[in-house]
Amino acid sequence: MMKSYCFPSTYEITNQELSRVADSLLNGLKIKMRDNDYIVGNLALREGYSPHKNINSGPGEEEYELLVKAGLLLASSEKDAAIHLTVGFPFSTYMLYRNEVQAVIGKQQSITFDQGTYSDAPVETRPVNIVDVDVIPEIVGCITAIRETSRIQGNFFMVSLGFGTCEAVLSTPSGILNRTAVSMNGVRYAVKLFEHELAKKYYLELKTEHQLDILFQQGRITINRVRYDVADLRKKVLRMYYNDVISPRLRKAFTDDDFSKCNQMYIAGGGAYYQDLVDCLKEEFGEFLSISVYPEPEKCASHGYCLHSKSKLKTNTMNSLEEIDPDTFFQNSASRLAVGLDVGNATTCVTLSENE
Repeated sequence: MMKSYCFPSTYEITNQELSRVADSLLNGLKIKMRDNDYIVGNLALREGYSPHKNINSGPGEEEYELLVKAGLLLASSEKDAAIHLTVGFPFSTYMLYRNEVQAVIGKQQSITFDQGTYSDAPVETRPVNIVDVDVIPEIVGCITAIRETSRIQGNFFMVSLGFGTCEAVLSTPSGILNRTAVSMNGVRYAVKLFEHELAKKYYLELKTEHQLDILFQQGRITINRVRYDVADLRKKVLRMYYNDVISPRLRKAFTDDDFSKCNQMYIAGGGAYYQDLVDCLKEEFGEFLSISVYPEPEKCASHGYCLHSKSKLKTNTMNSLEEIDPDTFFQNSASRLAVGLDVGNATTCVTLSENE
């Protein structure tokens, strides 16, 4: 059984004393790192003055480390247990970052956080024991989730509509077909078009990219206490994004031979919540492919990462049982968590499954 926590990948340095402003750790993330206090996620959106996010950050950047700490803190709040962790990056960068992220996360994390945002408890420093860290391509995580949860056996096209990066690939039972793997600009491209069109009519008051993304999601904007419906504009820029970016890259990546071997397409990522974007895929491919959207699509990658961790944990457990006395092994390692952490550009999602 898996459990997920998701929060916006937003943060802000703060010097505010925030007492009892949230109802839970998830909504009251305030973390100290390198002598700075950061409010993260939903708390940053509510209490921050200019909450922001970094796009496609690497493991050596402060923002990535902060969001990893927030995710591990949520995972460790469920149970004091050793963590088997899997994270991911876009297909185009995961090889570049694979060794670096393992060094950055390491075997032990010490996370200092303020519990006073949601309780009467003091500031605490929590050690988190990490048994190992695996790094896999984000789209492979999505494929793992779909194959494991839906019991899909055959070939299918996988499309991940992320904020910073959109990716697609043909998945076979023996693995992905590398030739078909493609990475391109994500939904952020459409949000930028949206911003430029809005700026022609309205003064946007120096809104941050994340604030504009929220307006884009809502399909409305309030200016001088007047609410404007901008859903039609959103539909227009999403179609521009699809026609200019997604469709040309998919046509180059997938051949007629690929389509002859495949009759299914799965869509995941936060962009799958935009029905206008899903409709574009259905219009182009719906006549010869069955197109499905993963339930809670923003969690798909983290579900797959968690399943990957769980599989590796099971393998390690069986290997250990062959080497040492079973009773001793279970006494020493009964508390283990398989964790998948997706540090996304719009949303960070952590999924955990306790060792059975």
